[in-house]
Amino acid sequence: MRSIITDDMEKCFLCGSRKQEIHHCIHGTANRKHSDRLGLVIPVCHECHQGRRGIHNNRKLDLVIIQNAQRVFEEKIGTREEFRKIFGKSWL
Repeated sequence: MRSIITDDMEKCFLCGSRKQEIHHCIHGTANRKHSDRLGLVIPVCHECHQGRRGIHNNRKLDLVIIQNAQRVFEEKIGTREEFRKIFGKSWL
């Protein structure tokens, strides 16, 4: 799987430990396939992904990851309007 957010898919994007899982930055059933296709994914360890303070249990961190993914999309792929068309809204 490729990412436009990071070149190192072997280390956790958040803590630097060994990658165990892939996080779809713009998640949810409808958005997962778009995140895959566009490379809006990051490698994460299990703790940073689903642990007590991980992305899926920390709304503030989740929002930071989503906003970062949107910024990278706008830098490398398309406009904010194109992002809205694909994902239904803007987080910026």
